[in-house]
Amino acid sequence: MTVIEISLTFSVSYVAFFTAQEALNVSGVLTVMTLGMFYSVVARTAFKGESQQSLHHFCGVVIAESILRSSSLFKDNDHSWGYLFLLYVFVQVSRVVVVGVLFPFLRYFGYGLDWKEAIILVWSGLRGVVALALSLSIKRTSDKSPYISPNTGTLFVFLTGGIVFLTLIVNGSTTQFVLRLLKIDSLSAPKRRMLNYTKYEMLNKALEAFGDLGDDEELGPAEWHTVKRYITSLNGVDGERMHLLSSSENDDNPDHMNLKDIRVRFLNGIQAAYWVMLDEGSITQTTANLLMRSVDEAIDLVSHEALCDWKCLKSYVNIPNHYKFLQSSIVPQKLVTYFSVQKLESECYISAAFLRAHRTARQQLHKFIGDSAIATVVIRESEVEGEEARKFLDDVRVSFPQVLRVVKTRQVTYAILNRLIEYIHNLEKIGLLEKKETSCLHDAVQTDLKRLLRNPPLVKIPKIRDLISTNPLLGALPATVRETVAGSTKEIMKMSGTTLYREGSKAAGIWLISNGVVKWSRKNTSQKHSLYPTFTHGSTLGLYEILAEKPYICDVTTDSVVLCFYIEAEKISSAMRSDPAVEDFFWRESLILLAKVLLPHMFENMPMQDLRTLIAERSMMNIYFSGESFEILHQSVGLLLEGYVRLQDGQDEPLTAPAAILPRVDQSFHRSETSGSRAGSLYVYQAETRRARVVIFDIAGFEHGDVMSSSQLFWEEENNLCARAMVNVREPLIPKS
Repeated sequence: MTVIEISLTFSVSYVAFFTAQEALNVSGVLTVMTLGMFYSVVARTAFKGESQQSLHHFCGVVIAESILRSSSLFKDNDHSWGYLFLLYVFVQVSRVVVVGVLFPFLRYFGYGLDWKEAIILVWSGLRGVVALALSLSIKRTSDKSPYISPNTGTLFVFLTGGIVFLTLIVNGSTTQFVLRLLKIDSLSAPKRRMLNYTKYEMLNKALEAFGDLGDDEELGPAEWHTVKRYITSLNGVDGERMHLLSSSENDDNPDHMNLKDIRVRFLNGIQAAYWVMLDEGSITQTTANLLMRSVDEAIDLVSHEALCDWKCLKSYVNIPNHYKFLQSSIVPQKLVTYFSVQKLESECYISAAFLRAHRTARQQLHKFIGDSAIATVVIRESEVEGEEARKFLDDVRVSFPQVLRVVKTRQVTYAILNRLIEYIHNLEKIGLLEKKETSCLHDAVQTDLKRLLRNPPLVKIPKIRDLISTNPLLGALPATVRETVAGSTKEIMKMSGTTLYREGSKAAGIWLISNGVVKWSRKNTSQKHSLYPTFTHGSTLGLYEILAEKPYICDVTTDSVVLCFYIEAEKISSAMRSDPAVEDFFWRESLILLAKVLLPHMFENMPMQDLRTLIAERSMMNIYFSGESFEILHQSVGLLLEGYVRLQDGQDEPLTAPAAILPRVDQSFHRSETSGSRAGSLYVYQAETRRARVVIFDIAGFEHGDVMSSSQLFWEEENNLCARAMVNVREPLIPKS
C-alpha cells in the first residue's frame, strides 16, 4: 500500500501543479503547498504509519536530486558566497524583528509564549522544501523569460539552497544546545515521576517475561543477572515501588499539573483507540477525522477545564441547520428519508466510537495507574462525558433500532473479512499453504471486502403497506375503510426538533407515529408530575381534536428522527360516517393521548399495550344529555371528552372538556385538574350541556398491578376494533437488511 499511496500522492500533486502553472497561470508550487495542507487536515487518516515516513523521505530525495543535478549552481558569481553569508545574517535579524514585534500578541493570545520559547522560535526557523521548490520554479521560468536571466535563476537556487544548508547545519545542530542552555528540555516533576513509574513497571514486565522464557526443556534455565546486565535502561530501578503522585498530594486534592498531564495522556489513548478502530474498519476515514480533531481540541483545553472532547462532537451529532431545508415541500420524501438515515448512521458511528474509545482508555489507565485519586478524577470525567452519547444511542435504539443494527452489521462484516485475511497469511507463514493457494484465497476475500465497501448493508425503511397494516389505528379498521384512509396517507420523515403542531392551532389532520419519539408540552399546565412527556411507536396524535372539533390541546415536537404518517381531517370524518363502530373506536383511540396529557402522574409510565388493554377492558364510554347524572366511584377515574359537567349540588365551577374527573382530593395533582374532586367514596356529576361524552376507567386492578395481558382480551369478539388495535401494538417494524 505504501507504493500505491506515494504514487497517488505524486500523481495528484503533479496534476495540480501543471494545471495551476500552465492552464491557470498561477503559482504551481503554492498550489501544491495548499494541496499538502488539505492532505494534512482532511486526508489525515489516509496515510498511516510507515506510509507517512516513506512519503516524507521520498519527497526529500526528489527535491535534493532536482538541486544537485544542476552543475552550474556552484560556478560563476565570485561574490555569491559573500552574499550568501550576508543573506543568512539578514534572515536571522529579520526573524528577530518579526518575533519581537509580534511577541505581545503571541504571549497573550492562543497558546501563549514566554521569552525562552520566543528565543527558540527565532533560532529554530529552518528553511526547507517549499523554499527550494519555489527557487526551482523561478530557475525554470528564467530559461524562457525575457525579464529574468538564466544566471539570476541559478543565483536564486544557489542562495535558497545555501540558506537551507546553513539553517540546517548551524541552527539545526545547535538547537539542542540552546534548549539545554535555557533549560526548556528538562522534564517537569510529573513527567519525571511518570518516567520512573514506567521504568518500575518495565522491570516487572521483564521479570514476568523471564519467568515465561527463562527455562525450557531443550536448553534449560537462563541466568537472570546476565540478562539484566544487558538491560541497562533499567539500572537503578530496584527498590520499593515508585508512586505516580507526589508526596504533597492528598487523595481528595490531586495536583493540578499531574491532573493536566494524565488528561493529556488519557486523550492520547483515546486517539490511539480511534486509529485502531480505523484499521479495523469500525469507522470511516471521515468519522475518524472528526473524532481525532475533537481530541486535538480537547488537549488544547485540558489546563482550563475537564475532558471536553464530546463538546467538540456535539455539532456533528445534532441536526445541522441546513437539514431544515429537507422539510420543505419541494424536496421529495425519498430524498429526505435517504439523507435523514445517512445523518443518523453518521451520528451512531461517532457516538459508538466515542464510547468505545473512552471505555478502552479508562481500562488502560486503571490498569497502568491503579486506584489512585488522579485516575479516579479522570475516569469520572470520562464517564460524565459519555452520558450524552449513551443517551443518544439509547434514544436511537428506541426510535430507529434498524440503524444501530445495520451499523453493527457493517463493522462485524469488515472485522470478519480482515480476520480471514490474517488467518490466510498465518497459514502461509507456518507453511500449511503455498503461495499460489494463499494468493487465490486472499483474492477471493479481497473481492468480498471490496463488495462490502462498494455496496454496504443499508437501512431499509419498511414499505408503506407494511407500516399501515401494523399501525394500531389503520390496521384495526375494516378493509374497505382502511383502503379509503390509506389511499390519502402521506409518509413523512421528520428531523429531530421539528414541530408537528402547536397548542391552539386549528386541527387539520392527525399524525401516526411509526418510528421515533415525540414529546408534548402545554402552556397553561405545570408539568412537574410529567417526567416522561413522550409518545413512541403506535401513537395517534391529534385524533381527539378532530373528533371534538377543537384546536390542538398541546404542542407536539419530534424528539428524534421520526417516520410518521399524516391523514387529513376530511378522511377521518368520512371514515366515521361510514360505520358507527369506527367512530366509537376513534374516540377510544383518542383516549391514549388524553390520559397521558391530563393524568400524567397516573398514566405516563404505563406501556402502550397496557394502556390499550385498560381502555378496552376497564373503561365505559357514555353520552349524557342535559340534566342527566352519572356516578364516579372511589376506585374510578373519568375523562370528559365533550360538553360540560358539574358536581351535583356542588358550588364548584363546571368542568369543560377535555378534563379529568377524579373521585377524591389528590395532592399530587394540580388543583386546576381536580376542581371537581371532593372527599368521599361516591360522587355524582350532572351534564350541563345538551351532550356530554364521558369515559370512566375502573383503575382498581391497575392500581394493584393486575392489568390483564392482551392475549386474554376479546379473542371471542371477532369484530372488536379495540382488540385488533392491541394486537398491532408491538415493537417498530424492522425489515431485514
